[in-house]
Amino acid sequence: QSTLSQQIKKLEEELNVTLLIRDSHHVQLTDIGEAILPAINRTLRDANACKEIINDVQELNTGTLTIGATQSFTSLLKETIVDFMKLYPSIKLTIHCQAMEQLMQMLDKEEIDIAISYRPKNPLFDTIESRTLFSSQLCVVVSETHPLAFRDFIRLSELEQYSLALPTKGTQARNTFDSITKNMELRLNVGVEVSAIPMLLDLVRGTRFVTVLSRATLLQYHGLKAIPIKHPGCEMEGSYHIRKGAYLKRATRQFLQMLSEKNSFNLSLEHFLN
Repeated sequence: QSTLSQQIKKLEEELNVTLLIRDSHHVQLTDIGEAILPAINRTLRDANACKEIINDVQELNTGTLTIGATQSFTSLLKETIVDFMKLYPSIKLTIHCQAMEQLMQMLDKEEIDIAISYRPKNPLFDTIESRTLFSSQLCVVVSETHPLAFRDFIRLSELEQYSLALPTKGTQARNTFDSITKNMELRLNVGVEVSAIPMLLDLVRGTRFVTVLSRATLLQYHGLKAIPIKHPGCEMEGSYHIRKGAYLKRATRQFLQMLSEKNSFNLSLEHFLN
């Protein structure tokens, strides 16, 4: 018998109940097993939290940090990731780049420690809280040689005159754009949609295509110009997201502190850093 099977058998004997129905082909939970499974999962989570607390006491000499981020934030995170790895080489760092909806699901399932994205217009999970890193806005983005590059602002109706290369549906910039244009009868010429933000920016930089992205996305990208859109609803809040009531491990707090210092963000960390 495996160690796990032996442990389960011992637990059944101590509780004087049957938790699993076993045959030669299948194993399934009994009614009692189903009933106590949530309590077992809570116990396992508490045990893992204890391990994280112990790791924290050990001055970040061991442990893991799993971060989820949307593609728009990869350029913002890059330098902080490199610096964090240099400073804490014993911390295993894992980065997941996904759409915001997938990140919220992963965070809710405790598959990641923290998610970094723009704040969703409507909260997706009651179990998750969001805190603002910085404020940005949706802008029209063009190459620095494009005729629009010299404009102070642009109206949405003017976009009908240009060929558009848009981020794909589901990205937060596209969600914001679709939200502010949904009640407008615009005849937009969308020539291409791109899910990879770096590829989209490279495409716009080398052509006459026009796109829409948050101003913050252009950080560390050269040869591009962001023009404000004169329309309500273009605000976007860069945020980090954590599970409500969850223990915020020291590695997470340290990463957020370094991210704040690197990018001059006004992080809402006072509660966590004390």
